[in-house]
Amino acid sequence: MEVLVAVIVLSIGLLGIAGLQVATAKYKIGSSARSSIAILLSDFTDRVRTNPEMAGPNWQTGGIKDAALSSSDVDDSKYTYQATWTTQQNVTDDSLTSQINAVPKDSAGVYLPQDLAAWDVLSWRKRVRESLPQGAVFVAGNRLTGIDVTFMWLDKDNTDKTLATNDGSTTVSLVAAKTCSTANTESGIAQQTCCPSAATVPDGVRCTRFSFMP
Repeated sequence: MEVLVAVIVLSIGLLGIAGLQVATAKYKIGSSARSSIAILLSDFTDRVRTNPEMAGPNWQTGGIKDAALSSSDVDDSKYTYQATWTTQQNVTDDSLTSQINAVPKDSAGVYLPQDLAAWDVLSWRKRVRESLPQGAVFVAGNRLTGIDVTFMWLDKDNTDKTLATNDGSTTVSLVAAKTCSTANTESGIAQQTCCPSAATVPDGVRCTRFSFMP
């Protein structure tokens, strides 16, 4: 009897350790993603600040934008990128690499400011994909209004267990991402973790948003 009780206690302890290991693994994955995001955000802000004219007009110039910016540039900036989640996922790594290599240089082998911006965005997007699970981005705004950067990635552990049958079994479903309001009325954590509606992200995707002034 004593041996049986000891076996039961040991089994419960081992189950607890297994559960702790699973929780630790989930925490490590989330922590790794957020650590990568901090590096990626710093990288992007540095790229914009070394080529500021291509990020749109600012208050110092009275809203006058560079001649290289045209009406076709979203938010009057060449550093915006606002494709949907599906569109970004459908771009292969090889295709993205080809686009990066295709950015032209002048006769001296140097990128013009507008071409440097295109190279920056493509190269940075590739780095996001390599650093986050199915990583994607959504960038809006310019130097005059401020630039909003949203990182998006698929988190398979972003699930919710709901009761399926009366016998107590459960089904696991991916959690629907919270969408930012069109009026941007969120605040605090809700504002930092909502996903842009224009990105149309699927369930299970997590978003985190940051803003900066170049």
